Amino acid sequence: MRFVSERDLAEPGLRLFCLPHAGSGAAGFYRWKRAAPAGIAVCPVMLPGREARLAEPALLSADEIVSALMTELRGQMTRPYAIFGHSMSALIAFEWARAMGREGLHGAEVLFVSGREAAQRELGHRELHKMEDEAMLVALEAKYGGDANAVLGDAEMREVFLPIVRADLTVVETYKFVAGEKLKCKVGAFAGVGDKSVTDEGLAAWGEVTSGDFRVRRFAGDHFFHFGAAQGELLETFATELNSSA
Repeated sequence: MRFVSERDLAEPGLRLFCLPHAGSGAAGFYRWKRAAPAGIAVCPVMLPGREARLAEPALLSADEIVSALMTELRGQMTRPYAIFGHSMSALIAFEWARAMGREGLHGAEVLFVSGREAAQRELGHRELHKMEDEAMLVALEAKYGGDANAVLGDAEMREVFLPIVRADLTVVETYKFVAGEKLKCKVGAFAGVGDKSVTDEGLAAWGEVTSGDFRVRRFAGDHFFHFGAAQGELLETFATELNSSA
Protein backbone atom coordinates (compact mmCIF):
# COMPACT_ATOMS: atom_id res chain seq x y z
CA MET A 1 0.00 0.00 0.00
CA ARG A 2 1.32 3.43 -0.96
CA PHE A 3 1.50 6.66 1.05
CA VAL A 4 -0.38 8.50 -1.70
CA SER A 5 -2.60 6.76 -4.25
CA GLU A 6 -1.67 6.82 -7.93
CA ARG A 7 -5.11 8.26 -8.64
CA ASP A 8 -4.52 11.23 -6.33
CA LEU A 9 -1.06 11.83 -7.76
CA ALA A 10 -2.51 11.88 -11.28
CA GLU A 11 -4.99 14.67 -10.57
CA PRO A 12 -4.20 18.00 -12.29
CA GLY A 13 -3.35 21.09 -10.27
CA LEU A 14 -0.93 22.01 -7.53
CA ARG A 15 -0.59 19.06 -5.19
CA LEU A 16 -1.34 19.64 -1.52
CA PHE A 17 0.10 16.70 0.42
CA CYS A 18 -1.90 16.36 3.66
CA LEU A 19 -0.47 14.50 6.66
CA PRO A 20 -2.77 13.33 9.49
CA HIS A 21 -2.69 14.30 13.15
CA ALA A 22 -1.88 11.76 15.86
CA GLY A 23 -4.38 8.93 16.13
CA SER A 24 -5.99 9.67 12.78
CA GLY A 25 -5.60 8.83 9.10
CA ALA A 26 -6.19 10.08 5.61
CA ALA A 27 -10.00 9.80 5.64
CA GLY A 28 -10.73 13.35 6.82
CA PHE A 29 -8.81 14.84 3.92
CA TYR A 30 -11.11 13.23 1.37
CA ARG A 31 -13.70 15.81 2.46
CA TRP A 32 -11.13 18.43 1.52
CA LYS A 33 -10.85 16.93 -1.95
CA ARG A 34 -14.51 17.71 -2.60
CA ALA A 35 -14.30 21.21 -1.11
CA ALA A 36 -10.87 22.38 -2.30
CA PRO A 37 -10.71 25.48 -4.52
CA ALA A 38 -10.03 24.94 -8.22
CA GLY A 39 -6.40 24.29 -9.06
CA ILE A 40 -5.55 22.47 -5.81
CA ALA A 41 -5.20 18.68 -5.92
CA VAL A 42 -5.56 17.40 -2.36
CA CYS A 43 -3.31 14.35 -1.86
CA PRO A 44 -4.06 12.62 1.46
CA VAL A 45 -1.05 10.80 2.92
CA MET A 46 -1.85 7.41 4.46
CA LEU A 47 0.65 6.39 7.10
CA PRO A 48 1.26 2.72 7.98
CA GLY A 49 -0.58 1.17 10.91
CA ARG A 50 -4.05 2.60 10.23
CA GLU A 51 -7.00 2.45 7.84
CA ALA A 52 -6.14 0.39 4.73
CA ARG A 53 -2.58 0.01 6.10
CA LEU A 54 -3.70 -1.29 9.49
CA ALA A 55 -1.86 -4.60 9.04
CA GLU A 56 1.46 -2.83 8.47
CA PRO A 57 3.67 -1.93 11.45
CA ALA A 58 3.47 1.72 12.44
CA LEU A 59 6.55 3.89 12.03
CA LEU A 60 7.76 5.18 15.38
CA SER A 61 9.88 8.22 14.59
CA ALA A 62 9.69 11.31 12.40
CA ASP A 63 12.96 10.24 10.75
CA GLU A 64 11.51 6.85 9.77
CA ILE A 65 8.39 8.43 8.32
CA VAL A 66 10.29 11.08 6.35
CA SER A 67 12.76 8.52 5.04
CA ALA A 68 9.89 6.32 3.82
CA LEU A 69 8.12 9.30 2.21
CA MET A 70 11.32 10.32 0.44
CA THR A 71 11.91 6.79 -0.86
CA GLU A 72 8.42 6.47 -2.32
CA LEU A 73 7.70 10.01 -3.51
CA ARG A 74 11.11 11.47 -4.42
CA GLY A 75 10.43 11.02 -8.12
CA GLN A 76 6.93 12.49 -7.85
CA MET A 77 7.94 15.88 -6.47
CA THR A 78 8.80 17.63 -9.74
CA ARG A 79 5.40 19.32 -10.10
CA PRO A 80 4.55 22.30 -7.87
CA TYR A 81 3.36 21.15 -4.47
CA ALA A 82 2.67 22.24 -0.91
CA ILE A 83 2.64 20.26 2.34
CA PHE A 84 0.13 20.45 5.21
CA GLY A 85 0.74 18.86 8.59
CA HIS A 86 -1.41 19.17 11.70
CA SER A 87 -0.21 18.66 15.29
CA MET A 88 2.09 15.60 15.19
CA SER A 89 2.35 15.91 11.43
CA ALA A 90 3.43 19.54 11.55
CA LEU A 91 6.77 18.06 12.64
CA ILE A 92 6.72 15.47 9.86
CA ALA A 93 5.77 18.07 7.24
CA PHE A 94 8.59 20.34 8.41
CA GLU A 95 11.19 17.56 8.36
CA TRP A 96 9.99 16.36 4.96
CA ALA A 97 10.40 19.87 3.56
CA ARG A 98 13.90 20.05 5.08
CA ALA A 99 14.84 16.66 3.60
CA MET A 100 13.80 17.84 0.14
CA GLY A 101 16.07 20.86 0.56
CA ARG A 102 19.03 18.82 1.80
CA GLU A 103 18.85 16.63 -1.30
CA GLY A 104 18.59 19.63 -3.61
CA LEU A 105 15.16 18.57 -4.86
CA HIS A 106 12.26 20.78 -5.90
CA GLY A 107 11.04 22.51 -2.75
CA ALA A 108 7.50 23.08 -1.56
CA GLU A 109 5.74 26.25 -2.67
CA VAL A 110 4.37 26.60 0.86
CA LEU A 111 4.73 24.60 4.07
CA PHE A 112 1.52 24.76 6.12
CA VAL A 113 1.98 23.79 9.78
CA SER A 114 -1.03 23.65 12.05
CA GLY A 115 -1.99 22.93 15.65
CA ARG A 116 1.61 22.70 16.86
CA GLU A 117 4.19 25.07 18.28
CA ALA A 118 7.39 25.47 16.28
CA ALA A 119 9.58 22.38 15.98
CA GLN A 120 12.49 23.97 17.83
CA ARG A 121 10.39 24.65 20.94
CA GLU A 122 10.43 22.07 23.70
CA LEU A 123 7.35 19.86 23.90
CA GLY A 124 5.39 20.09 27.13
CA HIS A 125 5.11 16.30 27.54
CA ARG A 126 7.43 13.35 26.92
CA GLU A 127 5.88 10.44 28.81
CA LEU A 128 2.32 10.03 27.52
CA HIS A 129 3.23 7.18 25.15
CA LYS A 130 4.50 5.17 28.15
CA MET A 131 1.33 5.58 30.27
CA GLU A 132 -1.42 3.03 30.84
CA ASP A 133 -4.31 3.35 28.39
CA GLU A 134 -6.76 5.25 30.56
CA ALA A 135 -4.21 7.69 31.96
CA MET A 136 -2.85 8.35 28.47
CA LEU A 137 -6.26 9.13 27.00
CA VAL A 138 -7.31 11.33 29.91
CA ALA A 139 -4.08 13.31 29.63
CA LEU A 140 -4.61 13.70 25.88
CA GLU A 141 -8.16 14.91 26.39
CA ALA A 142 -7.02 17.49 28.92
CA LYS A 143 -4.37 18.89 26.57
CA TYR A 144 -5.92 18.56 23.12
CA GLY A 145 -9.62 17.81 23.59
CA GLY A 146 -11.52 14.77 22.39
CA ASP A 147 -13.52 12.21 24.37
CA ALA A 148 -11.49 9.69 26.34
CA ASN A 149 -14.60 7.95 27.71
CA ALA A 150 -15.90 7.22 24.19
CA VAL A 151 -12.74 5.27 23.44
CA LEU A 152 -12.42 3.61 26.84
CA GLY A 153 -16.04 2.46 26.74
CA ASP A 154 -15.83 0.79 23.32
CA ALA A 155 -13.75 -2.40 23.20
CA GLU A 156 -13.47 -2.41 19.41
CA MET A 157 -12.40 1.23 19.32
CA ARG A 158 -9.80 0.62 22.01
CA GLU A 159 -8.35 -2.29 20.05
CA VAL A 160 -7.96 -0.24 16.88
CA PHE A 161 -7.35 3.29 18.14
CA LEU A 162 -5.00 2.83 21.10
CA PRO A 163 -2.07 1.26 19.19
CA ILE A 164 -2.30 4.04 16.59
CA VAL A 165 -2.34 6.87 19.10
CA ARG A 166 0.44 5.30 21.19
CA ALA A 167 2.64 4.91 18.11
CA ASP A 168 1.96 8.48 17.05
CA LEU A 169 2.69 9.81 20.52
CA THR A 170 5.99 7.95 20.36
CA VAL A 171 6.79 9.88 17.17
CA VAL A 172 5.95 13.18 18.85
CA GLU A 173 7.57 12.58 22.21
CA THR A 174 10.84 11.15 20.90
CA TYR A 175 11.30 13.90 18.30
CA LYS A 176 14.44 15.98 18.73
CA PHE A 177 14.94 19.16 16.76
CA VAL A 178 18.34 19.50 15.10
CA ALA A 179 19.35 22.96 13.89
CA GLY A 180 20.15 23.21 10.21
CA GLU A 181 19.79 25.36 7.13
CA LYS A 182 16.58 27.35 7.02
CA LEU A 183 13.82 26.54 4.58
CA LYS A 184 13.48 28.87 1.61
CA CYS A 185 9.75 28.43 1.07
CA LYS A 186 6.87 30.41 2.50
CA VAL A 187 5.52 29.01 5.78
CA GLY A 188 1.98 29.41 7.05
CA ALA A 189 1.42 28.58 10.73
CA PHE A 190 -2.19 28.12 11.85
CA ALA A 191 -4.13 27.13 14.97
CA GLY A 192 -7.63 27.30 16.39
CA VAL A 193 -8.56 30.26 18.57
CA GLY A 194 -9.53 27.85 21.32
CA ASP A 195 -6.47 25.61 21.03
CA LYS A 196 -4.79 25.94 24.42
CA SER A 197 -1.95 23.60 23.43
CA VAL A 198 -0.52 26.28 21.12
CA THR A 199 0.65 29.65 22.45
CA ASP A 200 0.87 32.72 20.25
CA GLU A 201 4.63 32.81 20.85
CA GLY A 202 5.02 29.16 19.92
CA LEU A 203 3.02 29.61 16.74
CA ALA A 204 4.97 32.73 15.75
CA ALA A 205 8.26 30.87 16.31
CA TRP A 206 7.65 28.89 13.10
CA GLY A 207 8.84 32.05 11.36
CA GLU A 208 12.35 31.24 12.57
CA VAL A 209 12.61 28.09 10.42
CA THR A 210 12.45 29.83 7.04
CA SER A 211 14.10 32.66 5.15
CA GLY A 212 10.93 32.94 3.04
CA ASP A 213 7.69 34.75 3.75
CA PHE A 214 5.81 33.81 6.88
CA ARG A 215 2.12 34.02 7.81
CA VAL A 216 0.50 33.23 11.13
CA ARG A 217 -3.23 33.00 11.76
CA ARG A 218 -5.79 31.56 14.14
CA PHE A 219 -9.17 30.26 12.95
CA ALA A 220 -12.42 29.74 14.82
CA GLY A 221 -12.39 26.43 16.66
CA ASP A 222 -10.28 24.28 18.96
CA HIS A 223 -7.32 21.97 18.35
CA PHE A 224 -9.24 20.23 15.57
CA PHE A 225 -10.41 23.41 13.84
CA HIS A 226 -9.19 22.17 10.44
CA PHE A 227 -12.04 19.67 10.21
CA GLY A 228 -14.62 21.94 11.84
CA ALA A 229 -16.56 25.05 10.87
CA ALA A 230 -13.35 26.79 9.76
CA GLN A 231 -12.58 24.14 7.11
CA GLY A 232 -13.85 26.21 4.18
CA GLU A 233 -12.01 29.33 5.32
CA LEU A 234 -8.81 27.32 5.77
CA LEU A 235 -9.03 25.88 2.26
CA GLU A 236 -9.55 29.36 0.81
CA THR A 237 -6.50 30.52 2.77
CA PHE A 238 -4.45 27.75 1.18
CA ALA A 239 -5.52 29.00 -2.25
CA THR A 240 -4.67 32.59 -1.39
CA GLU A 241 -1.21 31.72 -0.07
CA LEU A 242 -0.45 29.41 -2.98
CA ASN A 243 -1.60 31.94 -5.57
CA SER A 244 0.59 34.62 -4.02
CA SER A 245 3.56 32.24 -4.22
CA ALA A 246 3.09 31.49 -7.90
